[in-house]
Amino acid sequence: MGEHSTQMDFEGHRAARKPQRKQTAKELGRRLLDIIVYEKGYRIGGTLCLDDLDATDVGDWKMPDYKAACAYAVSQGWLIVEHGTLTLTTAGLAAA
Repeated sequence: MGEHSTQMDFEGHRAARKPQRKQTAKELGRRLLDIIVYEKGYRIGGTLCLDDLDATDVGDWKMPDYKAACAYAVSQGWLIVEHGTLTLTTAGLAAA
């Protein structure tokens, strides 16, 4: 198998590989909010730091994605970010 190998589907047809699409800041912000509210179980005023997110899907994100997610969530009023700590707001819980 060289450079020109292709994937075949179950019927023997060539399957085109879809390039992985970069998530938007909105999608990243929503995912971060879902993790905080549903996976971590935080409520209004609950605070967490980046280390608290290591055991979740967000732990696999690259730092620019994490920063984009935080920036979007802050712009929507869902989170307050101070000194590396995320605080869930009333708007954030309502939006989840």
